[in-house]
Amino acid sequence: MTRDTLIILLLAVGTMVSGTIAANVVQERKPKKVMRVKRPEFSEKDWDGIYFKDLFKEGLVGSRPARRQPGDIATQPAQATQADLQSGDPKDGEFAWSKFVSGATIEDEVKSIQKQLVLDVTTPIKFKSDYGSAHQSFSILSLLFGIIREYDADVRWKRYASEAQISFERAAANSRVGTVQAYESCKRRLADLDEMVRGGNFEAGETPPETLDWSAVVTRAPIMKRLQVSKDSLKLGSANQGEFTNGIDKALHESEIVAAMARTLMQENMEDADDPGYLSFAQAMSDAAIQARQACQNQDYDAAAKAINLIDQTCNNCHDEWK
Repeated sequence: MTRDTLIILLLAVGTMVSGTIAANVVQERKPKKVMRVKRPEFSEKDWDGIYFKDLFKEGLVGSRPARRQPGDIATQPAQATQADLQSGDPKDGEFAWSKFVSGATIEDEVKSIQKQLVLDVTTPIKFKSDYGSAHQSFSILSLLFGIIREYDADVRWKRYASEAQISFERAAANSRVGTVQAYESCKRRLADLDEMVRGGNFEAGETPPETLDWSAVVTRAPIMKRLQVSKDSLKLGSANQGEFTNGIDKALHESEIVAAMARTLMQENMEDADDPGYLSFAQAMSDAAIQARQACQNQDYDAAAKAINLIDQTCNNCHDEWK
C-alpha cells in the first residue's frame, strides 16, 4: 500500500467517524420546550366607560316609548303638533330644547367631540399647530352643556351641566392660542370630560353663574363652522334614495344639530339676535331642520330632500344678506 493510498483511506475513515458522532449528538439533543402563553390580566379601567355601571340610571333616558302595533306609522314623540315643534315656547319657565334636539343626539355629539379632542390635545407641539380645532371642539361643548343645563327633560350629565359648561367655556377661551399654558388647561378639561363620559364625576373648577349669558357661552363663528359640517353631511345623505336609507340615522342627528344651532343663534344676547331680519333667517332654518327631522323619522325621502334643500337655501340667503 502506497503512502498516498494510506492517506486517502485515513481521511475516509475520519469523515465516517465524524458523521457518526454528529448524528449521535443530534439524536441526543432534547426537544425545545414550548412555553404556554401567559393568561391575560385585566383591570377595571380596561372596560371602564365601555359598559354602563347601571343601565337603568345611565343608559335609559326619558320616558318609555309607546307600544306600537304592526302597520303603525312612525310619528313625532309625544304627538307634538307642528306649531309646538316650531315655537320652542318655554315649558314651566324653561326653554323647550327637547322640541329641537333629543338627549340621544346631544350625547352622541358630546362623545364625537371627545374623540376629536383626544387627537388634538396630545402633546404641546401638536397642540401648537392644531389649537384651532381644540377651540372649535370646546366651543361646541360649551354650547351643548348650556343646552343640557336648560334642557326641559331628562338628559344625561344634567347633574354636572353647570360646572361642565363654564369649564368648557373657559377652555374655549384659552385655546384661542397655542401656548403651553393653553395646552395644559385643555388637557385638564379633556381629562374631566373623559371621566364624566365614563360615568364619573365632573370636578368643578369654578362656581358657575346662576343664569346663562349665551353670548359668553359660545360665539357665532364656531356655530357657523358646525352648521357647515351638518349641511355637507345632509346634502351627501340626501343625494338619492339609497344614500338616504343607508344614512338615515346620521341625517336625523344632523337635522337636530341644525335645529339646535339655529335656536342658539336666536338666544338673548347672541350677536344680531335683536335684529328681526336675522331672526327670521334663523327661524326659517330651524323650521326646515325640524321638517327634515320629521321626514327622517317617517323615512320619507322626498320630504327630507325638500327640507334639506330648504336648509341650504336659507343659509345661502342669510349669507347674501349678512356678509
